[in-house]
Amino acid sequence: MINKTIPLYLISGFLGSGKSTLLRNIIEELGNDVRIGIVQNEFSSINIDAGILAETNGNYSVLEMNNGSVFCLCLMSNFIPALAGFIDSYRPDKIFIEATGLADPLAIIQVVNSPKLIDKVKFVKAYTVVDASLFDMQISMIKPVSGQIRVADTVIVNKCDKLSQSKAEEVGIKVKEINPYCNILFSQFAKLNKDELDGIRGDSCTAQILTNKSNADNYPTSSPPDIKVNTIITSKKISTENLKNLTDLITPALRAKGFIKIEDGSVKVLQAVCGEISINDYKLPVSRSEIVIFGEGINVSLIERLFDK
Repeated sequence: MINKTIPLYLISGFLGSGKSTLLRNIIEELGNDVRIGIVQNEFSSINIDAGILAETNGNYSVLEMNNGSVFCLCLMSNFIPALAGFIDSYRPDKIFIEATGLADPLAIIQVVNSPKLIDKVKFVKAYTVVDASLFDMQISMIKPVSGQIRVADTVIVNKCDKLSQSKAEEVGIKVKEINPYCNILFSQFAKLNKDELDGIRGDSCTAQILTNKSNADNYPTSSPPDIKVNTIITSKKISTENLKNLTDLITPALRAKGFIKIEDGSVKVLQAVCGEISINDYKLPVSRSEIVIFGEGINVSLIERLFDK
């Protein structure tokens, strides 16, 4: 029996743009029909997004690669054999790599062309998700954003519900200035239209942008991002009053996310992007509170003390 190569999709996008929401939508649409393999890559030591996906119905399995970008020299040598082993053990029908929001994933070609993977996977499409409401700010100050757009076959201009149609179209024009060859989809809540979902179902996509780049452009980088990352892990619980104080303290963060155990026994999931903060109920059990925070000006010691009261 000849094993067929497995279609591989890349999902990139800056912190909080909607990558994990896109994955949840794909799982809910396709997960009952096919076995989906997901690679989640988090720059910090903890992976909040894997826990969020756990609430999703569908047939999928997750390979976690944390503590750096899989497209960086710091993880590349570990990532390639780990992905090969994941494929052999789980045997997915499709693979989605969710790159860390701090990644410049140009080296995906080096991954799929490696001897351990070249006969196992076929790279078919690169998606990049951008936050339409924060695009101007992010593109001007954060280098990985433009790099992620340049590698995309399709850019999903997400969160269009937060601004007018004309403003969203302006973002699309700016995206085209960075990558004139990409397709653009305008979206709310990272939802794909039927044609796009059908394309994934049939694996009818053919990656164009990355496969047309020269080999010299495909090497990973080893330089760390210029964004500070803090993690908070504790078995202690927090009061409802101090939860409000916590949200005040993370307001300066570019991005924050995590699970928080409350003293009344409930669990909350925290999501924050550039001062816009949401705290919602989380239904599954967690063993501890875990928060990852990206950005400067965060008083980690003061946040940790909130769990002592």
